[in-house]
Amino acid sequence: MKNNAYLPVKQKQVSTLVFEQLRDSIFRGQLKPGEQLLPERDLADTMRVSRTSVRNAITQLITMGYLETRQGKGTFVVNRDVSDSNNPFASIISPGKSTVDELLEFRIGLGLHGSTLAAERATESDIVFLEDTLKREEGVVPTAETETEADIAFHMGIAYATHNSVYVDLTKRFYEYMFFRIKELHSFLYEVQANLEAVERQHLVILEGIKTHNPKVARDGMRNHIQFLREIIYSYSKR
Repeated sequence: MKNNAYLPVKQKQVSTLVFEQLRDSIFRGQLKPGEQLLPERDLADTMRVSRTSVRNAITQLITMGYLETRQGKGTFVVNRDVSDSNNPFASIISPGKSTVDELLEFRIGLGLHGSTLAAERATESDIVFLEDTLKREEGVVPTAETETEADIAFHMGIAYATHNSVYVDLTKRFYEYMFFRIKELHSFLYEVQANLEAVERQHLVILEGIKTHNPKVARDGMRNHIQFLREIIYSYSKR
């Protein structure tokens, strides 16, 4: 009788590796919504793979809704759209009915679990990415747009550090669907410099917990961060 505990190890196809690299670049915010990809030939040369591998990877990303082709122009990262019916959150969250506070309440559960897993599993490259994300915020004039992009990049970096593909995709879909509501939150935040400085400090605490592989520090930092955002929203709602 064959022992199924010892099966041949399957090597990943090159197209799968290309797909994962491009997908991860989108998840991490290195390829931004609306950004055009390099032409197929240039991508193949840069990644040192065949054009067929690149083509197969791009086709898969288009099928999954991460990329789109525009006739005569090329391939682009799909823009966030709150009306995207392909997003699983579209059927359970109504932007017109859900409040920002409700979204932050939901985000507490999402964030606490993610920060815990990230602190347990983050690799050196995950940590470097998170550090670089926070450094990119330095010296940039804050606007709702830039702060939203920076915040999503940081929290997607945490999601990716969980090394759980389901968690990564769920988090990405949440941020995609609620992009404009999160931007609404940041329009409140950047009005006061002290708020931005507080958020930066909170991000650093979360990062420290992940860097030192201390789940409690990361989790508590995330809880304090999201609770701070909820308090800001509450204070503005009382104006």
